[in-house]
Amino acid sequence: MKTQRKVQTMKIITYFLTLFLFFPPVTAKEFRIDFSDEGMKILKKKGFGKKTVYSNGKDNKGYYLKAVANSSATGLGIEIDNKDLLKEMPFLNITFKIEQDFTNIDQTTKDGHDWAARVMIGHGKKIGAKLLSLSHSSFLEEGFLQQSPWTKGSRDYVISNDKSGEWHTRKINVKELLEKTHNISFTNFIAIFSDSNNSKQKIIAYYRDIYFSDK
Repeated sequence: MKTQRKVQTMKIITYFLTLFLFFPPVTAKEFRIDFSDEGMKILKKKGFGKKTVYSNGKDNKGYYLKAVANSSATGLGIEIDNKDLLKEMPFLNITFKIEQDFTNIDQTTKDGHDWAARVMIGHGKKIGAKLLSLSHSSFLEEGFLQQSPWTKGSRDYVISNDKSGEWHTRKINVKELLEKTHNISFTNFIAIFSDSNNSKQKIIAYYRDIYFSDK
């Protein structure tokens, strides 16, 4: 009997340990993109023409994503089924750095509409998409907002003008921004998109710690 009780007790402990290992605490309000080897298998590539090369790596702060675009355009992302996500977690946190930037481009024109680093959200669909690009630019000031010169349903919003070449983080209330730019308060996807197909230049950028949060 003692042996059976001991086995049952061990099973219960194992069960609860498993719950804690695989489920975050209920107080944690966070939805994070996983750049680990397993997480990379979930991310889907979308683009056209020559492909941007994405690869993951790891340092003492965890996993990161490296993007190399050489006259290329490819996104890497996941679909989001929870339409209430932004009601619970309206902030998007993005950490990135630029190793090799564009020499000189005008990102307000079609010929220069490339971004070394950007994260895209919004209502992605084939017809009538409403997209928002949260972008790094060395040529436009932070807070700059424009309609894409290519697509009426896409907006570019510059969140970083950092030229240090070091890791830096930005936190944006994307729920408010989507309401302001597209009159929607949800996103059905999130994607990383580094491209240089218009300017025909080569850039290298890094991403890490991309996640939605409640504050």
